[in-house]
Amino acid sequence: MLKVELITMEENWVLLTEATNDVEADIICGFLKDNNIPTRTADSSPYTGAMRVIGGLAYEVNILVPEPFLEEAKKLLTGLEDKI
Repeated sequence: MLKVELITMEENWVLLTEATNDVEADIICGFLKDNNIPTRTADSSPYTGAMRVIGGLAYEVNILVPEPFLEEAKKLLTGLEDKI
C-alpha cells in the first residue's frame, strides 16, 4: 500500500544525519525518496557553499526529514548500513 502524506510549509523538518559530501547526500536522499520519505538538504556551515564554488564539492551536508518521518527514516538507514 502506498503511503502518501501531505507535507505543508509549516512542517517541522529535523536533522536525520550528516552526509560527508554532496554525493553521499544525494545517495541517501534518493534512497529515502524511493521509500516515500521526503528529504531536504542544508549546508552544515556557512563555508560549505564556498566549498562548492572553490572545490566543486561540499563537505558536511545535513539531511533533514519532516519530524513525523524521522523514526522510519532512521530504521531505513540502519537497515541499509547493516547490508553494507
